[in-house]
Amino acid sequence: MKAQQQAFVDALLGRSEAPAGLTGSERGLSAYVGNLRALSAQALAVPFARLVEALGDEDFAALAWSFWRAHPPERGDLAQWGGALAGFLIERAGEDSGLPDLARLDWASQLAERAADAELDAESLTLLGTTPPEQLWLQLRPGVSLLAQRDGPLLVWREAWQATSQALSAAEAVFMQALIDDMNLADALQATEVKGSGAPADFDFSAWLQAALRNAWLQGVRSTPSA
Repeated sequence: MKAQQQAFVDALLGRSEAPAGLTGSERGLSAYVGNLRALSAQALAVPFARLVEALGDEDFAALAWSFWRAHPPERGDLAQWGGALAGFLIERAGEDSGLPDLARLDWASQLAERAADAELDAESLTLLGTTPPEQLWLQLRPGVSLLAQRDGPLLVWREAWQATSQALSAAEAVFMQALIDDMNLADALQATEVKGSGAPADFDFSAWLQAALRNAWLQGVRSTPSA
């Protein structure tokens, strides 16, 4: 019975033909698989609009069905399906195709737009003037992410209710990654000198802070690391 159930699941996912014992239901099975195939394209097109534009509807639908069969949804909420697509595209098309970059950007945008809303803790900014940087941690807002793209690092965040992105310099990317990794402010600043292009002047913390407040990257300043 278990083997028959697995065969039925494989048939539904398009991994194999309908098992012999289901010949009387092949027409219904075929219709069900057709519905799943259409659903895969519809669901994946929502977060991956750039990929749809790059591939066209027909090729994207074929990609969605292949991805569904290799990485079927694990949750009922299909908006959470798609995080593995960039890796899938690396295996199928390679990094040089540019498609993994589009998938990463689309998915990061999806996560940013679905992230919890968070207000700036303006009062916490006073810690910047009263506490040594070794005892400070800058907390980014939910949905802020850093992508390693072929054309260079890219920051993704939500502006109002829509995702947006911005290219970063190497030093800016190192600093942002340090914050994402929960480094204290002193270590994050040191990282830009060690791992950046070598000159401390390459990273201007005051300019970064203004941009972080203007673009709503920063949620607040803490005197303790994340739990």
